[in-house]
Amino acid sequence: MRLTDLRPLYGHPGPWASAYADIGGDAEDARQAIPLRARSAREQLLEQGADPATADAVHQAITELRGSPGRRGLAVFATGGRVVHSEPLPDPPPATRAVWAPLPHVMPLLVQRGEQIPHLLVAVDRTGADFSVWSLGAGGRETPEDAQEVQGSTDPIHKSHPGGWSQPRYQRRAENTWDRNARSVAAEAAAVAERFAVEAILVTGDVRAVALLREHLPARWQETVTELDTGGRAEGTSPAHIEAARQAAVAARAARPRMAAADRFAQELGRHGLAVEGVGPVVNALAEGKVLTVLLEDRPESEARLWIGPDPGQLALFSEDARLLGVEVPQQDRADAAIARTLAATAADLVVLRPGDGAKPADGIGALLRHE
Repeated sequence: MRLTDLRPLYGHPGPWASAYADIGGDAEDARQAIPLRARSAREQLLEQGADPATADAVHQAITELRGSPGRRGLAVFATGGRVVHSEPLPDPPPATRAVWAPLPHVMPLLVQRGEQIPHLLVAVDRTGADFSVWSLGAGGRETPEDAQEVQGSTDPIHKSHPGGWSQPRYQRRAENTWDRNARSVAAEAAAVAERFAVEAILVTGDVRAVALLREHLPARWQETVTELDTGGRAEGTSPAHIEAARQAAVAARAARPRMAAADRFAQELGRHGLAVEGVGPVVNALAEGKVLTVLLEDRPESEARLWIGPDPGQLALFSEDARLLGVEVPQQDRADAAIARTLAATAADLVVLRPGDGAKPADGIGALLRHE
């Protein structure tokens, strides 16, 4: 995951108000709950020493959202009395949380981003298909696009019953119709996938129609297909079942690059080559500009701190080391916040490790290096 889109945040000197709030739920509940959550964020910020103008800006940003159906969250980053960036989240935080600190507290946002990939969902039968796209909008977040539909020929669409001299002819006509419809669906699916730069095509529906669709997709897209066992366009298919299957498939796809990075990290660490682990070695490698990818466990409760300066490359374990880097007045902040700022400036990648990914770096952090 690249963090370069966060660079505008770090163009402001701070300090920063970072807030995470639940903006979802049913309309009536949300109308009552969201103002309370906004007030909670404001009070938390004021208790931590935030200026009233910035706390008010966060309060307003949350209050203005009157609720969206389902589970939704919001991340807000403000400084100097105004909101610099806000971003909807697919999942709400466990509780409203606001932090006042030298740097934006972006780790909860990045954790959710790491689970998102642009993808196309195709619900197909022998007459056509419904398309839904989840593309990565500004900030890398998944945004569902408007649904589309492709409808093919329906005559003849069913094979004739056994018996009669014309049975083979009608069967061939039915199969030809299915094939033509599948070609149209595959062509549209490939065009949509190309337009939105998706990384996966999820397919659900009639078994024969799914097989024909896969057959007619261009080779580059065939490799991205995952089949969902949900019933697709069939009458009575549960939307909740389809949504659960979609989310599970996306999570499985998102795990692949994490697993690959974890495997490479373990190999390089075993060779004592292009990998380091632990806060100290990773911070040193970041300061030297050697890091290709940081692998970081999500530890919300972590109390690990680093000393920082105004420049993204100025981070150190000790204040004396920060002064040696040219920082006149070092400040302390969360280690993950400081590391995120450096990654955004250097265009290095971030991999947020999950339990079961394999890698267990010391202190919950490791790095793949560009060179020794």
